[in-house]
Amino acid sequence: MSDGLRLFLPPCWTFPFGHSVFLSLGGRRFRATVPPIKSALLQFYRIAVLLAIAWLVRSQATNLRVQGDWPVTVSEVKPFLPTAERLHVDPGPRGGLSVYDGEGEKIGYAVRTLPHSRKIVGYSGPSDVLVVFDTEDKGLGVAIRHSYDTPSHVEDVKLDYLFMEEWNGRLWSEIAEITDFHEVGIYGVSGATRTSEAISKSITHRLAVAEGGEGRSTSLRFGWRDGALLGFLALGCLFAFWKNKRWQRWRWLFSVGTILGLGLWMGDLIAQSLLIGWVGNRVPWETTPGLALFVAAAFLLPWFTKQPVYCQFICPHGNLQRWAMKVIPARWKRPISDDGKWIARTIPLTLLVAVLAVAFLQLDLDLAGIEPFDAYLLKGAGLATIVVALVGLALSLWYPMVYCKFGCPTGWLLEFVRRRSGKDRFSERDWMGLVLLAAAAALYFVPQSVWLG
Repeated sequence: MSDGLRLFLPPCWTFPFGHSVFLSLGGRRFRATVPPIKSALLQFYRIAVLLAIAWLVRSQATNLRVQGDWPVTVSEVKPFLPTAERLHVDPGPRGGLSVYDGEGEKIGYAVRTLPHSRKIVGYSGPSDVLVVFDTEDKGLGVAIRHSYDTPSHVEDVKLDYLFMEEWNGRLWSEIAEITDFHEVGIYGVSGATRTSEAISKSITHRLAVAEGGEGRSTSLRFGWRDGALLGFLALGCLFAFWKNKRWQRWRWLFSVGTILGLGLWMGDLIAQSLLIGWVGNRVPWETTPGLALFVAAAFLLPWFTKQPVYCQFICPHGNLQRWAMKVIPARWKRPISDDGKWIARTIPLTLLVAVLAVAFLQLDLDLAGIEPFDAYLLKGAGLATIVVALVGLALSLWYPMVYCKFGCPTGWLLEFVRRRSGKDRFSERDWMGLVLLAAAAALYFVPQSVWLG
């Protein structure tokens, strides 16, 4: 039954991974036809799945960055904006909350000082302060949401209305530029001086961070590493698309170059830790334009051309496995059974679900440890990534390219978007993409408390 996937449960089912659906019951075999989907639509479906997952990861990261573990509620904003009905997370550099009334019109903006000002400590801890502005960026008021400082000191600050109202009417930019509080008439609260001064500093620091765009640089910096990455990319494309025999005989030299240069020297390999970091935060195209183009090409080239340029020609670990294949005689190689291949093909999907769980639930797990790529950074490599690299290479001696075929989550994503040769159809991998999207949606929409107990 080449059109389906045999599951190990009675009665025997064959899942629809092609154009046919099979069901075997009581010795009788039933068949239904699934209408074919045009190749172009499939290609857009595949890229849409990844973009949808990326959007969910990005949105969750933004929510956590802005709202943290104690989200701001409408009721907290209402004392300053009585008509407030809805809050919308702003993914921009300010990283606050746009406030809307019942008719959907923006009426103000709110920010909290944590986690940006967590290092600003009063007498015994930091404070989380809510600052509310109108649509013209004029301060409407501040409120202490929570504080790790001494409770009696915090209460003294809350009751000092002169201090609490000193922020009213001041522009966002004006507050962000304050360096001397006495100079602008903002004084500490008697009996709670350290607490009140820390609150003042946390407010100005939070607004200054937003005014400065979190330290981002808008100038493009193109260095030698960027040039080297684009050089590896160009050579990989030449070997992938130019089949001249005289040129192809130098492929072994390029393979060694990727292992020594791209891997051991530069360490700029595409990995889940890199992709999740970029999706959750931003692509640092100004500081690493070469790497940004390198990663984009790794996904777009197979999507447009069918050629898995990165996996087949550039990836140092893939090239190292090809060299490992030559260490022992071919007669010692061991084939993997069809049932074993099906089980092995679920490994990258399982790892990708784990990656999503780490991203959405903020689990304390270093994603670099689930792949072998950080092992090439010899000085900073962790034990987990070294073990994955060595085990994958050892297995490649008997099962050629086993890690690339059955263990690499990053390679799975690149293969998922690759355009297929001939008449394309909805395949096993496409169903797995739906599973991955469903997992991302579940982790996004179901509260963290449900998953973490």
